[in-house]
Amino acid sequence: MISRQVEVSLGERSYPIYVGSDMVSSFAATCDHHGLPKHVALVTDSTVSKLYLKPLEKNLRHFGYQTMAIVFPPGEQQKSLSRANTIFSAMLKSGLGRKSAVIALGGGVIGDLAGFVAATYKRGVPLVQVPTTLLSQVDSSIGGKTAVNHPLGKNMIGAFYQPKFVWADIECLKTLPLREIVCGLGEIIKYGIISDAELFSYLEKNLDQILNLKPESVLHVQATCSAIKAGLVSQDERESGVRVILNFGHTVGHALEAAGKYKVLKHGEAVLLGMMAESYIARELAMIDRDVYAKIVNLIRRVPLKVHVKVLRSKKILEAMGRDKKSVGGKRRFVLPTRIGHVKVVEVQDQQVIRGSLDMVTNRER
Repeated sequence: MISRQVEVSLGERSYPIYVGSDMVSSFAATCDHHGLPKHVALVTDSTVSKLYLKPLEKNLRHFGYQTMAIVFPPGEQQKSLSRANTIFSAMLKSGLGRKSAVIALGGGVIGDLAGFVAATYKRGVPLVQVPTTLLSQVDSSIGGKTAVNHPLGKNMIGAFYQPKFVWADIECLKTLPLREIVCGLGEIIKYGIISDAELFSYLEKNLDQILNLKPESVLHVQATCSAIKAGLVSQDERESGVRVILNFGHTVGHALEAAGKYKVLKHGEAVLLGMMAESYIARELAMIDRDVYAKIVNLIRRVPLKVHVKVLRSKKILEAMGRDKKSVGGKRRFVLPTRIGHVKVVEVQDQQVIRGSLDMVTNRER
């Protein structure tokens, strides 16, 4: 049942985000409503396919859709040009033409990779995002960012490509391990810090409810985060202005992921640590006082983050940070908090402060 609908307003490319529970029975009818071609490639990983592929395929076929499933192992390492090429090959061999569509069924990796495939296959075919993790439901499936990674950096090869709609069923969250809920909280907390002090306060009071997947709490933060991102994307689709604030925690976070070769940290975990590091930078630059810094760090500390980051070396992290897409003229740009609910884009040249922030998170001396 669809409980809420949030609109991403982009003129002719506007689309809805559907939020609810037990939604599979109405999926194909929604595809019809949005004029999706009847030939679809369902792109997913082997973990998600065991849980949700058959019900979705059954519903689609009942409504006359012809489906092909493309399934591969899970993991960030799949987000590569090599994996994209295997998907292209499978679609070409099956004879899928321009009047076909791609359905991304899975978490952020699937959404980014399948979105990149949809954006580039035959110069672009329709895309539907069906996010199955908390992180992808509140963040990565919304806004049209698609990409694959390169050995020299995360998300270096990609395109902005908006879906026809986003289909977020919170029932999918019940099968997630705790680590995936933690990853989702990384992005949820981000939204409170960058844009919504009321959301931040709600998280302080209800963090345990979200960790335990209480439906009312999950629906509330899911819809709130979706609305915030939809508003930012509607104003700034290609991240040339206000949308850049969504990168809070990501300059350090992406570098942490790359330094660990995408094996040490998952994206949401890296964002949690990145927000701590970047809040530390803001404190050292006197952009926030110690009380605000403490509020941010204390909330993040309550998230059961169990990672081993001492293996990451500051030199490797700094090298990865230097390749970040947000760097301009060799200067490192950060989104830094000025208060709860507000951030500012800043070029930071003080290497000692940056190194101090990395030492703080990698040594877990918070």
